[in-house]
Amino acid sequence: MGLLNGNGYDTILILGYLGLPIHICQLLISAHHYASSNQQPGTLRNATVSIASVLADVSMQLVINMSDLRLPDSGHDFLRYCRFERQLSPRTLEAYGADLLRFHTWLQAQNMRLEVFDAAACGDFLQYCAQEGLAVSSRNRCLSALRAYVRFLHLERQLPGDPLQQVRSAKARRRLPEVLSPTEVEALLAHPPPGPEQLRDRLILELLYALGGRASELAGLGLDHLRDGGRLVVLRGKGNKDRMVPLGEAARQCCRRYLEELRPQLQRDPRQTALLLTRRGNAMRRQGIWRVVQTAAALAGLRQRVYPHLLRHSFATHLLQGGADLRAVQELLGHANLSTTERYTHVDATRLRDIHRQCHPRA
Repeated sequence: MGLLNGNGYDTILILGYLGLPIHICQLLISAHHYASSNQQPGTLRNATVSIASVLADVSMQLVINMSDLRLPDSGHDFLRYCRFERQLSPRTLEAYGADLLRFHTWLQAQNMRLEVFDAAACGDFLQYCAQEGLAVSSRNRCLSALRAYVRFLHLERQLPGDPLQQVRSAKARRRLPEVLSPTEVEALLAHPPPGPEQLRDRLILELLYALGGRASELAGLGLDHLRDGGRLVVLRGKGNKDRMVPLGEAARQCCRRYLEELRPQLQRDPRQTALLLTRRGNAMRRQGIWRVVQTAAALAGLRQRVYPHLLRHSFATHLLQGGADLRAVQELLGHANLSTTERYTHVDATRLRDIHRQCHPRA
C-alpha cells in the first residue's frame, strides 16, 4: 500500500484517528523513525509497512484524509493533541473537527484574526450557531471544543492569553427520554429485515435491547468480548471504559446461531475478529446498525421514530419498572454520574401518574 511513503508520520496519525490503541500508533511511529534514521530499506521498514497495511485494511472504511478538513495547521495540531495526549474517541474527534471548521469559517466571514478573538466574539459565534439551527447541547459541545482549542494554543504560546476561561455553557432543558413499550420491543425484535443477513440483523436487535448498549459499542464488539460462554459481554463505552453486562438466554441463543450458521460465511479474512460482519466481511459500522433498526421498525409498523438509542432508553426504563436498583442500572449503562440514570425514574413516574389519572376515582 505504500503507507509510509513521503510523510509516514501523518499517515500513522491517520491510523490514530481510526481509534487504534495509542501504543500501537506509537510503535509504528518509533519503528518508522528508526528505519528512516538508519536508512534501512529492508526488514524493519518492510515490517513497519506490513503492520500499517494490516491495521489500515481492518479499518479501511474509516480512513480519514486529514487534508480534507480545511483547517489551519493549528487546528490539525490540536486534533492530534486530542487524539494522542487526551486519547479522545474517533467520534469526538470527528465532532471537534466539524466544530473547528465551523469556527474558522465564521472567523473568515467576520474578517477576524484568531489573536483578537475574545469572550464577546465567542458570544457572537455561539449566537451564529444558534441561528444555524444547532441545538443547545451541540452549541455546548462546540464551546467545549473551542475552549480546549484556545487553551491548547495558549499553552503552545500561539496565543497571548486564554480569553474563554469565564465563558459558561448554556443550560440545556433536560428532556425525558423516549421509550418503547415491552409490546413494541417484541414487535421490533420479531421483524428483522429479510435477506441472507437476517440472522445477523436479528442479533443486532437482540443485543441492543439485551445489553442496553450504544450503536458504537455494538459496532466495536469483538469475539473476545464474549465471556463465560456468551453469558457476559464486555462493552467499551465513553472514555474507553469497559463494563460487563449479562446476556439473556434469548439473545444468547440468537448469538449462538449467528456464530455457527452465518458468521463463518461472512468472514473472508481469518484475522477478522469483529463480531458483527457485513456481507463483504468487514466490521459493521454504526450507520449499518441504524439502517437495520429503522428497517425493522418500518416492518413492525411502529409509528414513532425508532433509532438504536431508543432501545437503550427502553432497556433502562423496563429494568426500573421491573424493580431494578438504580445503581445497578447505572453500572449496566456505564453512566459516570447517577443523575444521568435518574432521568429514567422520571419516565417511570410519568407512566405512574398517567395510570393514577386514568384509574383513581379522585384523580
